[in-house]
Amino acid sequence: MARKNILRLSDDERRLLARPAFFAGLAFAILLLLVLTGLINSLDQSLVSQLHVKQLGLRDFFRAIEIPGQRRIVYPFAIMVGVLFTFRRKDLLPLIATVSALVFTNAVTGMFKILTLRAFPRNELGPEIRTLPIWDADKLGAFPSGHGANVAAVCTLLVLAAFSARPRWRPFAPAIAGLTLIPISAVFVSSWALNFHWMSDLFAGLALGICTTIVAALWASHLPDHWRHPELVGKRRSAGALIVLGTMGVIFMFAGNSFLQESYTSGVLVVGTLVVIAYLTSQSITRRTSKK
Repeated sequence: MARKNILRLSDDERRLLARPAFFAGLAFAILLLLVLTGLINSLDQSLVSQLHVKQLGLRDFFRAIEIPGQRRIVYPFAIMVGVLFTFRRKDLLPLIATVSALVFTNAVTGMFKILTLRAFPRNELGPEIRTLPIWDADKLGAFPSGHGANVAAVCTLLVLAAFSARPRWRPFAPAIAGLTLIPISAVFVSSWALNFHWMSDLFAGLALGICTTIVAALWASHLPDHWRHPELVGKRRSAGALIVLGTMGVIFMFAGNSFLQESYTSGVLVVGTLVVIAYLTSQSITRRTSKK
């Protein structure tokens, strides 16, 4: 790859990007508080779908339009888009931001599922929070919606990619942002109609997916040149990255019951993510201090 200057965000651009993450995080925090206190339970119960999809023969239809919320579909797609943008820009930032956002979103969503252990509507147990051993967490774990978080994360990545595209393609960014409402709406409607989630679960998943994706992208934008520029990364680090990415792609695409799909393993992902962030951040601080 030819040497190129890599993308750097100004302080104003970082603040502008952090704003929707802040409001999405605030919305999630409010919904989490309402769920923990049970104040939203009656509203969720009143909004449960009364559409008998089996009797109407619509179950297969809703299962089809619910596909954008499945990790095994949208995560590999997002990784491939990240690879494309990395190749076109000759900058590893799109791929690093994509992978870190997906892993972080998956991990944080799973952690909150464990912490809340909320019953699913389809179990007819009500939206209350229940106590179960951690290895039974996936029998409950309705809050937040993983489908909502997944589709929100991938759509947020697409919007970020569109607005950071080359100048000649950037006019299409608003249209791409508008088109992302289609898969989000499809996941919301199908999850509601099939009684997969309470309405607050879906909105919480959407808010969480937006927040974690932008946070991951902001973190990735701070990485030093030798983690981003293909010519500076080195063969050893590049090979390791390709092995990790290939493994994740295979897991998400073909292993429906893989360890990355289980909520109780999200603790490992959270700890691993934080360790990597701490390591890279300490390296960056050390380099800056040594230059002064």
